[in-house]
Amino acid sequence: MARRRKRSKKWISRLFFLILLVAAIVVCYFVWDGYFRDKKPKEERDENQVVEQTEEKKEETLKEEEPQANADVVKFDGPDPNDSGVLTGAITHLEVSGDYLVVRVNIDQYLTNGSCEMNIVRGNEVLYTEMVPIFGSASTSTCEGFNVWVSSLGSGKTTVIINMKSGEETEVITKEVEL
Repeated sequence: MARRRKRSKKWISRLFFLILLVAAIVVCYFVWDGYFRDKKPKEERDENQVVEQTEEKKEETLKEEEPQANADVVKFDGPDPNDSGVLTGAITHLEVSGDYLVVRVNIDQYLTNGSCEMNIVRGNEVLYTEMVPIFGSASTSTCEGFNVWVSSLGSGKTTVIINMKSGEETEVITKEVEL
């Protein structure tokens, strides 16, 4: 009897594995290349787009800022508080914070000099007096600010009186607080 030679089919599985390996390498290459190829030019494109967009915005802003011959510019409603001849303002912050009574005052006019005098009164008794300078801001002014030890004032209903003075102009603002 003659022996039949068995053919090995290992070569088919090896060839199939080699094809899969090559296909996986090709897919990885295209994914890798596509990912990094888009990244670098995109950064360059982003920089160019930012420059172009900035230039476009500058041009648009310049066009918007061109004065129109018949256009009246309205800055705000109402009269200019700096032309009134009278100081106006308000106590914008009045509260006990920790151990202090904190008082802040805003003045509606722009002032370059002046003073604010604060008197704290209970009944007819003046408990505390302090004077601070006025500081000008962009279009308004403010008193420097007051921080008073609460322990020196006692407790009860108290009136805070702010006397503002700048040149010949004066104004008095009052507000009550419970200590």
